[in-house]
Amino acid sequence: MRLIDLSIPIAHGDGRLGVEVSFERPYTFENCGWQGSSFKMFAHYASHVDAPRHFLPDGLTIDQVPLKSLIGPAAVIDLTDHCETMEISGDTLEERGRCVEEGDIVILRTTWTDKYWGTDKFWEEGPYLSAEGASWLVEHRIKSVVYDFSEEYVVRKSGFRGEDCEIHHKILGSDIFNIEYVRGLNQIKRPRCAIMAMPLNLSGLDGAPARVVAIEGHTLPKEFEVVAV
Repeated sequence: MRLIDLSIPIAHGDGRLGVEVSFERPYTFENCGWQGSSFKMFAHYASHVDAPRHFLPDGLTIDQVPLKSLIGPAAVIDLTDHCETMEISGDTLEERGRCVEEGDIVILRTTWTDKYWGTDKFWEEGPYLSAEGASWLVEHRIKSVVYDFSEEYVVRKSGFRGEDCEIHHKILGSDIFNIEYVRGLNQIKRPRCAIMAMPLNLSGLDGAPARVVAIEGHTLPKEFEVVAV
């Protein structure tokens, strides 16, 4: 069994959409003999999970998203030939997604983060998911999607509004969850694996940073009981 950490590291000064990551250390070895830190960041920066509330006013918040929708068997769709400003169509997913089963987590692998994360090019010029591609995912009754690119083309335009974001509305409105901005998907060598995405349990928020791990060589069930204390 192999565990592959797909999470993007987060550093002080990172950020997007004008919200900067800030780390502070109010307690230090110098002033009290131990270290205690705080941080502030945009909930949708680096590896994270979108809750439906991100775009749907009455949608679930991140603390309400069922963990069983973020953990389970996954199918890899290879899209490494999709590069600058290239659409991922429904026809492409139909051709390459034959290993996808109902109830899967689908991994869309382009390796775009590995090439351009931390640059403007990542946000402005990468591949993107078409409306037909999003419909294909919905029609196959999957439970989550893992992306290593920015899937919504319209967010490249300054001043975009939520109602313009057709992909997010289609996916989140179908009780499918976005696991966004991971790296290292080329380390997954098999067409199927398992995914665990564990967002912070932030009450009432629209998303949260997550540690995202792929598991090769182990089969998780599609359905299992999650006990909340």
